[in-house]
Order: sequence, then structure tokens, then C-alpha cells
Amino acid sequence: MPNNARIQPASRAVGRAARTAADANWLEAGVYGAGVVLASSMLDRRTSQFAQDHAANRWLKGGIRLGDAVPWLGLAGAGLAALDGSDPRRSRTGYAAVEAGGAALLAVTGLKYAVGRARPEQNTGNRDFKPFSSSLNPTSTVYDSFPSGHSIVAWAVATPFALEYNAPWLYGVAGLTNLARAGSNKHWVSDTVAGSLLGYGIGRIFWESSRAPGRNRPNVIVEPSGIKLSWDLY
Repeated sequence: MPNNARIQPASRAVGRAARTAADANWLEAGVYGAGVVLASSMLDRRTSQFAQDHAANRWLKGGIRLGDAVPWLGLAGAGLAALDGSDPRRSRTGYAAVEAGGAALLAVTGLKYAVGRARPEQNTGNRDFKPFSSSLNPTSTVYDSFPSGHSIVAWAVATPFALEYNAPWLYGVAGLTNLARAGSNKHWVSDTVAGSLLGYGIGRIFWESSRAPGRNRPNVIVEPSGIKLSWDLY
């Protein structure tokens, strides 16, 4: 690894992802995604009722704790993979997953505010929307249910590894988060489905941009003075 390798700013990584995203067929993806989310909304009320009826179930509680932890464990694991300089492929994939998880967190914050959907635990129904609203009063209805933040992060982090290593079972791991969020009555089923689709899309964009030929690829340098991310130019 050359000593004069350049340190790549985060803005360049985002720029690469943006160029990759520009090549996507967003109309087709949007139509397909909207159809899937609308279809899943038919399970919203039934699943919410199930969650309320079985809230005290020991197994359900355990599954919820596991599913809620998946996105953050995934981010931590991706970070460790990114810092592992012994395997450039794993390091590159881990870095793409961390990028995707960060982008997902940023995206979901804006989407929640723009959509403004009430959570199922507030008992106002799955059609209660108030876009661009917020409340600092904890006793008021908070319109931040759509999409599920846990789900979007879980799928964004899992997707680069699933695609790179042909490991579709990782989507099943990410799906545990969907079950947990709906099972805890924190989200409607359609919230988690939307989060999955968006997370998959974000994860795929960062994975593809990390593999694009002719572009800089990340390396990790661990030195006594600290850790540096560097890119070999070729």
C-alpha cells in the first residue's frame, strides 16, 4: 500500500453512490415498491391486534429484543469488517455496508417527517397521516411511523454482504427486525415492508458503487497513531 495514498472524504463516497443511483430505473422501482407496500397494508390491523393480544408472551418478547438488536449488531459487525485489512474484499463490503447504514439513518429521518404516519400503539388507525408534523409533547400523537427506521438500517447493512457473498439468508436475519417491530406494535407491517425495500435499495446502491470499475477502492491502515481510511489510485 503506497504511503502517499489519498484519504477519501465521505462526500466522495456519497458522490459515487449518487452516480450509481442515477442509473437506476426509479419509476419501475417506485411502482413495484408502492404495490408491495399497499398489499402489505392489508395485514396492518390484524398484526397490530395480534401484537396487543400476545404482548405478555415470553417468546414474543425475546424475539422482539433479538430483532431490535439486529440493525445495531449488523452495523457494528460491518464496521469491524471494514477495519479488517487482512481481507480487502470483506473490508470493501463492510465499508459499503456502513455507508449504506448511515445513509439509511439519514434518509429515514426525513421520510418519517414528510410522511407523518401515526404508530399503531397510539390506536388512531393505520390511515392516520399528518405529513410534516411534529410534537414535543410526549402525550400527543407522534407521526413518525413510516417507514421503520430499524428495518431500513437492518436491510441496508445486510444487503451488501448478501450480494457480495451470494448469501440470501442474510435477508432472513434482517427480516427478524421486521417481525420485531410489528410484533412489538411499534410499527405497522407496511412500515416495515417499506423500510425493507428502501434499505435493500440503499444497500444495493452502495454495494454497486463500491465495485464500480475504475473508481477508488477503500483500504484501512492501522497505525500506532490511529486508523486511516485510504484509497489506492489505479
